Amino acid sequence: MKKRIGDILVELGFIGSDQLMMAVEESKKTGVLMGDVLIRLDWISEEQLQMAIAVQSGAKILDTESADIDQELLATIPKKFVDSHGIFPFARDNNTIKAATSNPFDVIARDELTRLTGCRVETYIAPKEWITKVIELYYETALTIDADIESITRTGLAEDTVDENRIVKLADQLIEKGNVLGASDIHIVPDANLVRIYYRIDGVLHQNYLFPIKFHKSLATRFKIMGDMDISNPNIPHDGRIKFSGSTGELDIRVSTFPTHLGETVVMRLLVYNKVVGELAGLGFEKDDLAGFNKNIKRPYGLILATGPTGSGKTSTLYSALMKINSPDINVITIEDPIEFEIPTIRQTAVNPKAGLTFGNALRSAMRQDPDVILVGEIRDRETADLALRASITGHLVLSTLHTNDAASAINRLLDLGVNTGILASSLSMIIAQRLLRKLCKRCSVEADITPEEKEIFIKNGLNPPDTLLKPKGCENCYNSGYKGRAGIFEIIYVDRAIEELIFAGALHSTIEDAAVKSGTSLLFRQGLKKVVSRITSLEEIFRVVADA
Repeated sequence: MKKRIGDILVELGFIGSDQLMMAVEESKKTGVLMGDVLIRLDWISEEQLQMAIAVQSGAKILDTESADIDQELLATIPKKFVDSHGIFPFARDNNTIKAATSNPFDVIARDELTRLTGCRVETYIAPKEWITKVIELYYETALTIDADIESITRTGLAEDTVDENRIVKLADQLIEKGNVLGASDIHIVPDANLVRIYYRIDGVLHQNYLFPIKFHKSLATRFKIMGDMDISNPNIPHDGRIKFSGSTGELDIRVSTFPTHLGETVVMRLLVYNKVVGELAGLGFEKDDLAGFNKNIKRPYGLILATGPTGSGKTSTLYSALMKINSPDINVITIEDPIEFEIPTIRQTAVNPKAGLTFGNALRSAMRQDPDVILVGEIRDRETADLALRASITGHLVLSTLHTNDAASAINRLLDLGVNTGILASSLSMIIAQRLLRKLCKRCSVEADITPEEKEIFIKNGLNPPDTLLKPKGCENCYNSGYKGRAGIFEIIYVDRAIEELIFAGALHSTIEDAAVKSGTSLLFRQGLKKVVSRITSLEEIFRVVADA
């Protein structure tokens, strides 16, 4: 006999028996479902209710943050159907349709979807609010954006001057389109006779629109106004920030302009909190590395460094680490340039060199604020490096970033800045080098036999080569790139006694790296190959992102 949802919530420890009795009475009086009563009373969260329903029904819980939406599938299923049944078909796998619902016991909805598509239906549990939001986004907003942009530009071509109201709407729609595509950046680039609009998706730029040059100045001015920037001087760079609220959601946008001989280029970084700050397990760590990482970020002191080029995900890693260790009983202070996202209960400050607030000055002052954990956005000079090291050996956990190509190079970089080798050796606890790899599109990747040369690459790096490899192809779902989404790869050096001694002795980069490998460090290229074996990415993508070891 199926267990009642209330009994499951008690067994899971989410509510007590007395709360269950009160909720049962309230449910009888009002006719509201038990789970909804408990949420209204703020006794459980939506996530806890989903866990209980999953236990009761045997359905899986959908990871809504990383769900891969098949827009071609949605085009075959009427909006009226998904609205009336509260079910959202988000993916197709051969003859099976995966559908999100808040009620996995709705057999009628599942059967109707089977009759409509001729496919078996596999249900996943998701919050009602998320289902409502994505139905509106993918059935209404996404379908009208391109039509609106085309209409605005076509009308503008017939006019001598570009209407201001149309420019306002065009600017909004370009941002909305970026959010729908999952773009990290939007580029507005003037050419001799055209304006080119690019979106950076999964780390790669794609040209999406071409507008007549007459739109350029008005668009650039509009984005500068939105970012509260000076529009009187287009001959110098400007920086600003936009708080955008549209039909596709809310965005925090960093705006930068740069003068060229053809006019100002505008680049906007779209910051979506749940894409940057997530569970550490979802970033791409291997199981052993995740355990070691969690152990080190829970230490009461020491210096942890995230290294890699711009756009490699260092901020995501450190933010996610902060969210993991943050609690009301510790004082966390961040010093950033700029503040990427506001995190509740954490004291955040942005450096302002023009006003004399540098990383060094801010860190010196932060030390007088009785911190337990300090995040320093970047170590750029000796003053900041010395202060960070001093803080890490006086009872503080310090997290920061460096721009180096691999983990071992971070040690040489700090030594080049002139820090004391003894202090560095005793304070450094963990160095992470990372990259972001594009994941193969699940819908269009193709299987190919592995060549002898490809087999040798795996053998050389101590891995058993697979019999076949997945290769990118390209389809509408992945913007014809063959890839959709990204995953991290991580090279982690845990500073043990042997590494400490090498640092103190001023050992060469290669010597430190060899010692780290002997202690269990897996280098970036090898980590990438593991993702190929797991059929997450392609061998071509590894060579694009990481140099052969």
